[in-house]
Amino acid sequence: MTHDTESGKGSLRQDQAQLMFGEGFSFSGYERNPLFLGVEGRSFLDISGVSGIDSVLDGRAGVFADFDNDGDLDVFITNIQGEAHQLFRNNVGQDGHSVRVVVDGGERYGRDAFGTVVRARLGERVLTKIKSGGSGYLSQHDPRLLFGLGAAASLQVLEVTWPDATVERFEGPFASGTTLLVRPGGGRAVPLKLTKGRLPDPLGNDAVAARALAVQRGDRLPALSVGTLEQETTVRFDSLRKPGRRTLVNVWATWCGPCLKEMRELEDLRGVLAAGGIDVIGLNVDTDAGADIGAFLRRTGATYAIALGGVPAIEALYATEELTVPMSLLLDEEGVVREIFAGWSDAVRRRLLELAGPR
Repeated sequence: MTHDTESGKGSLRQDQAQLMFGEGFSFSGYERNPLFLGVEGRSFLDISGVSGIDSVLDGRAGVFADFDNDGDLDVFITNIQGEAHQLFRNNVGQDGHSVRVVVDGGERYGRDAFGTVVRARLGERVLTKIKSGGSGYLSQHDPRLLFGLGAAASLQVLEVTWPDATVERFEGPFASGTTLLVRPGGGRAVPLKLTKGRLPDPLGNDAVAARALAVQRGDRLPALSVGTLEQETTVRFDSLRKPGRRTLVNVWATWCGPCLKEMRELEDLRGVLAAGGIDVIGLNVDTDAGADIGAFLRRTGATYAIALGGVPAIEALYATEELTVPMSLLLDEEGVVREIFAGWSDAVRRRLLELAGPR
């Protein structure tokens, strides 16, 4: 804590907060956010993990809103770590039907008409929603009320109880996909036309990992001085590359479990890649002088060239303190980064085989 001489109050400096959160500090004790999916009105299914919403960040509020106007509610979470708010696009609600209701209280109740209760009659069922002005810390859900109809194609009646307890009926039927504007008096719901948007697709693993790098696609690989297993003196990394050929630089460390699997896979593919004009070089980034690199390599069976980069390689390649390994950079014949791969997967394997194919 530092002392604010102007106000006489203690304040937590912004740089201190950023440092704490950058080191993984959590006010909530690393509690994860939960999310539950309603199952036909009978039970709830815990989808926290598969949705990705189970973050350990310190959530302050969760907002449900149809950001893309596609008829289902997306989720926006604000976190105390102010640069890490999260928007989760709902991809499971498109098969169900829905009707959206926009409540406008006019001069009688005010435009927002907070406290208005809307009941939607769906056969024998009655769905109820209340228009409220806030939920959670400095947040508010979508003021438009979205009624999920399930498999039903329409709803029959809307019953609106205004803030002064006046009840008004709006007769349907109202077809699924309709957005309705209701105002006091007249008893008529006015259809509105909304434009559907499209929320961006989430970044893939490769794109997320690339943001932590100092070198990006289209950049030339920085000049590196590296050690080798055969020589005690350092050499230029470029001297390990073969002229006129592409190079897959696989960044790894002995403490990285997934690196073991990936390096075995790369050894299996080495011949195919070489035939396609791609040579593999493993770039080790261990910083511990006691790391048994030789023993690790024997476990992988790797026979391709190995460069020992250590701290200088980390400082040249990474823009943040977060060290992501395994990581692979595909260089073209001129040493320019053309592709970035984070980790190993079937998709990475297919892409490498595609790159090694006829050009």
